[in-house]
Amino acid sequence: MTPFPLSSSTATEAERLRSLRLETRSAVLRSLDSPIRIARYALVRAGRDPSDRLAQVANHSDGWEMAITTWNTTEMTDPVTRPQFARLLHAMRAGTLHGVMAPSRTDISTFAGIYEDTLHTIRAAGGFLALVRDETEL
Repeated sequence: MTPFPLSSSTATEAERLRSLRLETRSAVLRSLDSPIRIARYALVRAGRDPSDRLAQVANHSDGWEMAITTWNTTEMTDPVTRPQFARLLHAMRAGTLHGVMAPSRTDISTFAGIYEDTLHTIRAAGGFLALVRDETEL
């Protein structure tokens, strides 16, 4: 339950993005016959300790192997231009990583268009995005 109600248009968009993310995750998981390797990822402000955000992910691993733990301090830039996120995309393309788990959508982007583009980029790399708090939560 969200502490603040979402407007109906925002809620509809959030539900659509959530569906897109979950469909990709399901497709990738169905295609695997090996242990699922994911990265814990967070976006934090420069000078901030990422451990609190990364700990949120550790408690929701769904039994998946946490292969990489990383974060960026690049502020709200396009995720594919963030050095550590780009590293994760490369690992997914190489098949050594299956997905990325972040605390919330805000670790990817607060902008719906950039977030959706990033979901498509992750899917094209052969991976999925998992979130601790889904898109319909603030």
